[in-house]
Amino acid sequence: MRKLLLLILFVQVFQACKVADKIPPQKRLYGGAEVKVVKDDSLKGGEVPEFKTILEDATRPSPNTMLFGYPYKVAFNYWLGPKKKDKGFKEWFRKRLGEEPVFIDSYLVDQNVLNLQSILHSYGYFDGRVSGDLEEKNVLGFAKYQVEPNERYQIDSVIIDPPSEGDFNEDFLSFSQHFKFPKYFDLQKIKEERQEMYNSMRNMGYYYFRPEYINIQIDSNRAGTRLSAKVAPREHIPTTAKKRYQINNIYVNIDKPTVINRRDSSSFDFFRGLILDDPNKKYKEKIFLDAIAFRPGVLYNNDAVSVTSNRLLSLGNFRSIQSQFTVVNRLDSTLIDVYYNLQTNKKKTINFETNALSRSSGLAGTQVSLSWKNINTFKGAERIEVGVNGNFEFQLGGKRVDTEYNENYRTGAWTTLQFPRFIAPWIKIDPENSKVLPRTLLRISYENFIKRGLYDLNSASAEWGYAWTRGRGIEHAFKPFKFTFVKSSNLTPAFVEEIFLNPQLLEILNNNLIIGSGYEIVITPTSRKKSTFSYRGGVDAAGTLLTLFDKLKKDESKRGEFFGELYSQFVRVENEVRYRYELSRDVSWANRAIVGIGAPYGNSYTLPFVNQFFVGGNNSLRAFRARGVGPGTYTTEGKSNAEKFVATNTGDIKIEFNTELRYKLNSLFSTAFFVDAGNIWMFKDPYIYDEGAVFSKNFMKELAVGGGIGFRLDFGIFVFRIDVATPFRKPWLEESNRWVFDQMSLKSKEWRRENIIWNFAVGLPF
Repeated sequence: MRKLLLLILFVQVFQACKVADKIPPQKRLYGGAEVKVVKDDSLKGGEVPEFKTILEDATRPSPNTMLFGYPYKVAFNYWLGPKKKDKGFKEWFRKRLGEEPVFIDSYLVDQNVLNLQSILHSYGYFDGRVSGDLEEKNVLGFAKYQVEPNERYQIDSVIIDPPSEGDFNEDFLSFSQHFKFPKYFDLQKIKEERQEMYNSMRNMGYYYFRPEYINIQIDSNRAGTRLSAKVAPREHIPTTAKKRYQINNIYVNIDKPTVINRRDSSSFDFFRGLILDDPNKKYKEKIFLDAIAFRPGVLYNNDAVSVTSNRLLSLGNFRSIQSQFTVVNRLDSTLIDVYYNLQTNKKKTINFETNALSRSSGLAGTQVSLSWKNINTFKGAERIEVGVNGNFEFQLGGKRVDTEYNENYRTGAWTTLQFPRFIAPWIKIDPENSKVLPRTLLRISYENFIKRGLYDLNSASAEWGYAWTRGRGIEHAFKPFKFTFVKSSNLTPAFVEEIFLNPQLLEILNNNLIIGSGYEIVITPTSRKKSTFSYRGGVDAAGTLLTLFDKLKKDESKRGEFFGELYSQFVRVENEVRYRYELSRDVSWANRAIVGIGAPYGNSYTLPFVNQFFVGGNNSLRAFRARGVGPGTYTTEGKSNAEKFVATNTGDIKIEFNTELRYKLNSLFSTAFFVDAGNIWMFKDPYIYDEGAVFSKNFMKELAVGGGIGFRLDFGIFVFRIDVATPFRKPWLEESNRWVFDQMSLKSKEWRRENIIWNFAVGLPF
C-alpha cells in the first residue's frame, strides 16, 4: 500500500524527469551493497552475532533510496532543478523529499574491500579474505562482496607482567588482574576493557593517567589459531601520571569569574573545605555540599566529577557551569584545587502557554495555562510553581454519531513545591556515594470538569512524595501520602433520565475519597545493539491506614468513613513493557504489553472511577473509540447517545498488547502497520454492568483485536499522526462470531461508517 501511494505521488516527477538523461557519462548511481559470507562448516565456534549485517552496515557510502528499483528521490532532486544558496520552500522540500545522487565505481569497491578486511581482523579473523565486484545494470551500480572469514583466533592465555614496587605499580597490578579478555579476539571489547581500567586508575586519584599508558600485547607465535595476551604499564610513563592526587580546597563562585589562588605556597591553608563566593547571597552553602560529590582530603575521582556536573545541571538554576582543576603551586604537590564558576538563571519567571492537546481517550482540543515559577525559593534551589489552566476538548477520532455529549471543559489550578533533597528526619543523603540528588515533591491541585450536557466533576488532590535514581536510567518514586476527593454536581435532566433507565450510572455520582500511598519504578530505554527495552511499574494502596483507625471506633456504623465520607479500599498494580527492534535503517518493530490489576476490598466493591482502567482510543486499541470496549463482553451498542459518552466503560483489570511495524520513507514521512488487542474486566462486582464483565478463566476469548495503517509527519519538534483502523474481533458478539473478517465490506457505506475508525494525535502511540 505504501509503495503504491508513493508511486502515485511521484508519477508526474517520473514522467517529467528521466534520471538516465541527467547522469554524467561513465557514472553509475549506487544501488546498494550485498555481502555474502562463505563459511567452512569444518570451522567451529566463535561466530559473531549478526556478522553479515555488521559487514553490510560498514560499506560506504549509503546507497540511493530506491522504489521498485527506481531512485525516486534522486529523480525528485533533478526535477527541482539546480540547488540554490538561499533557503526557500523549494530547498526545504528538496531536503525532505529529495537527495543528492550517490555514485559508485571500482575504486570505492576496492576501498570497501580493505575496510571489510580490517573489520575481519578486528574480530580475530586474521586469515579471512574479502573480494569485491561492481555489477552494472543500466544507470545503476551494485557492489557485490564475498567474505571468507576462516577460523577465528582465540585468546587462551593471559600474562600479567608484575611491575616493580610502589603504590602506582601495585594499583596497576591490582586493576590489570581484573582485565577481562574476550574468549575470541575482539578489538572493540579489548578497547572497552582498557577504558574501564583507565577509569579505575583515575578513580584512585591518578589524575594525569591516560589510556595509552596501558600496554596490551597480543602474541600469535603459537600453534594454530591460539593467542596469548599480556598487560603491562607502558615504558617511560611520566612521573606525574604515577602520582595519586587529593582534593584540596573547593571554590564555588556565583556570577563572577574564577580567580585561581596563586599566592606563595608557604601561606596556603590546606583542606579548608568548600569556599562559597556569593556576593549577592543568593545561595546557602548546603546545596553545594549536597551537589558536589567529593570532599577535601579525598583522592581525585573521575566519576565523582561527572556526578557533580550532572547534579549542578539538574538543579536548573545555572545557565553556565564551568569547572577547573588546578594542581596547587607547590614543589612536588599532589593536591588539586577545584573551581566551579556558576552563572545563574533568572530566579522568577512567568510563563504563558497555549497549545493543542491530544488525549488517549480520542479527544483533542486546545489548552491555555499561566504559571509563575521561582527556582530558588529558600536559597537552596527549591522550586515553587503556581499556575492555572483551562482547556476545551472534543472527539476527534472514532465514530462521531452525535456531538451533544462528547465535549469537555476543564479549568484548574495547582501549586508545586520541590526540594532537591529528602525532607524526612530518618533519610539522609551521603554526598560521596549518592549518584544523583533526590527530590521531595509537594503538589496541591483542584480541577472542575464539565461533561457538556451531562454533569460536572470537581476534584481536589494533594500528594507528598520522594523521587530518586539508582544506577543508569532506573527512577524510583515513593509517595507516602496521596489524597484525592471527587464530587459530582450540576446533573442535567438528560443524565437523570439515563439514571432511571440504567441505575449503574449512579457510580459516577458517588463521592470518591481516596487516601493512600504509592510507589513507581521506571526503567528508561536501554539500547543493546538494535533492540531497545523499557519498563514502567507501579503499585497504589488506599485505605490501609484508615482501616486500622476504624478498629478503634466503638460505633460500628461509622466504620469505613472519614469525616462523614466513605473512603476507598483497594490495591492497584500496573506493569508496562516496551520493546523495539531495528530491522534495518528505515524499518523498526515496536511492541508494548500492559497488565493492570486492581483488587478492591473492605467496603469497596470496585476501584474508584478515577483509578480504573480503560482501553480504546488513539494510544490504545485504535480500532475502537476510547472506552468503547468492555468490560468483558459488555457493549454499549443499542444504548442511548448519552450513555455512550458518560465514560463508564472502565474496569478493575486490564490486559493490552500492541505491535507496530514502522517504515521511515524519509525525514518527514513515515508509515506503520499495526495490530492492537486487549480488554478490561471487573474484579468481582457484576452489578455495574453484567456477569460477562467479570474476569474469568475465559479472558483470552474476550480480547478485542483490531488493526490498520498509520501515517506520520515528523516536523522535528513534534510528530503528527493519523491512524486508520478497523476491528478484527468484537468480544461482545457470540463466541463463534467474534472474528469479523468475513463481514468486511469496503464498498458498503454503512460498514465503513460503523467500522472505519480515524485517530488523529500528536506523538507516537508507544
